[in-house]
Amino acid sequence: MPKNNTTPTYEQLIDKAIRRLMLTITLLVSLITLLMVGTQQTINTTREARDLMSSLNQANIKDVPSFIQWNNTTTRNTKQPAFIRVTTKKATLTTATKTKQTIITTPSSKSFFTKQQTKLVGPLVYVRGFGFFLSYSEKDGHNTYQLWVSLRRLFNSLIILILLMLAVTCAALALGTWWAHRLALRLSDPTIKLLHATKYTSNNPDSDQPTLDVPASPREINDLDRAFNELLVTQNQRLQHERQFISDASHELRTPIAAIRGNLSLIKRRGDAHPEVIPESLQFIDEESLRMQHLIENLLHLSRADRAKLVLADQDLSLLMLSLAEHYQPSIDQPLTLAIDPNIHVQGNAEMLQQIVVGLLDNAHKYSPHDQPITLSLHQTAQAVELAVADHGEGIPDDQKQAVFQRFYRVDQSRSQAIEGSGLGLAIVQQLVTLNQATIKITDNQPSGSVFTVSWPISK
Repeated sequence: MPKNNTTPTYEQLIDKAIRRLMLTITLLVSLITLLMVGTQQTINTTREARDLMSSLNQANIKDVPSFIQWNNTTTRNTKQPAFIRVTTKKATLTTATKTKQTIITTPSSKSFFTKQQTKLVGPLVYVRGFGFFLSYSEKDGHNTYQLWVSLRRLFNSLIILILLMLAVTCAALALGTWWAHRLALRLSDPTIKLLHATKYTSNNPDSDQPTLDVPASPREINDLDRAFNELLVTQNQRLQHERQFISDASHELRTPIAAIRGNLSLIKRRGDAHPEVIPESLQFIDEESLRMQHLIENLLHLSRADRAKLVLADQDLSLLMLSLAEHYQPSIDQPLTLAIDPNIHVQGNAEMLQQIVVGLLDNAHKYSPHDQPITLSLHQTAQAVELAVADHGEGIPDDQKQAVFQRFYRVDQSRSQAIEGSGLGLAIVQQLVTLNQATIKITDNQPSGSVFTVSWPISK
C-alpha cells in the first residue's frame, strides 16, 4: 500500500489543535476585554456629557455675561473635546472645552457649526471633517442649549487597546505555538516508539518478537502497549507451535517412509534369491502406508478445523449419541456403557459433534484394557450440558492433562509405536470443541483411568 505523505502525523494534529485552541482563547479574551472596556468608556462619556448638559441647562443663561461666568466657573467633567452653543434672543454664544474661550458669533460664522452633520443612532452624529460626536439639544424658554461631545479620544483609546490586544495575541500565539510543539512532541513520543516497534515486528513476522517497553503514561498508550505485548506473546506461541508441528509432522512422516523404502530395498536385493521375504515386506509396506495415510488425513482434519467457520444450529445431542453408540460398539472389543439422558439439546454442528465423540471413544479404546467397559454419558445440570467419555486405562498424570491436547503429544513416549495413532486425535477434538463453543477437561476415573468431559454452558 503506498504511503500517503499528505496524511498528517499525530504530532501535527496535536500541534494544530493546541494552536487553534490558544488562538481562539486569546481572541475571545481580547474581544471580551475590548467590548467591556469600550462599553464602560462609552457609558462614562455619555454620563459626563449628560452632566455637562444638565449643568448648562441649570445655569439659566440669559445674556453674554451669564454665559461667560458659567463658562469660567464650570468644572468640565468630560475628558473628551466638546463644543457648546447657546442661542438667546440677542446672540449666539459658542465655546470649546479646550480653550474655554467664549465666542459671540452669528450661527453661520463658526466653522464647526457650519459643517454638515449626519445623525446616526440616538445621540450619535457624524460631523464632516471633525468625526463622531454625541449631540444633545434642549430648549428652555427663549434659549436653546446645544452640546457636541467628541468621541475622538474614546476611539483613540479603543484603537490603542486593539493594537495592544493584537500584540498580546501575536505574543500568545507565538508562545502557544512553541509550547504546543513541545507538548505534541512529548505526547506523540510513546506513539512513535510504538510505531517503530510495530514496523520492526511486521518486517520480521517469522521470528520471535521481544515484548515492548510499557510506558507508565499516558494510560491509553500503556494499555495499547500491554495489548500489543499480549499479541506478541500469542504470535510467538503460535510460531513455536507451528515450528513444533512441522518438526513433529516431518518426524512422523519420515518413519513410515523410511520403513517403506527399507522394505522395498530388501525386496530388490533379496527378492529373487529369497522369495519368502516378499509377502512379509509387502505386508509391512501396506501397514506403514496405511499409517501414513491416517496421519495425513488427521493433518488435513486439523487444518480444516483451524480454518473452519461454522453456523451453529440446534442439535438433539441425546438422539445423536444413541445413534452413534449403536454404530460404534461393533468396531471395538470393550463393552460400551451408556448413561444418556433424553431430550438434551445444544447449539452445534452435527458432523463435528460426531467427530468429537468418535475421537474420544477412539482414544478410550486405544488406552483401555480389552475387558474394561467404556462409559458414554450425557447429563444436563443447572449450569451446563455435560458429555463425558470414561475409561479404565492407566490414566493421565495431572501435569500432563493439558499437554495431551498438543499436536503429536503422547503421554508414554515409549509406547507410542506400540499403540496405534499419531498423537493428533485429541488436538483435533479440542479444536472441534472450541468451534462448537464448548470446553473440555480431563479428570481421574475411579479406581483408574480418565474421564474426558465436554461442557456447554447454559445461558441464564
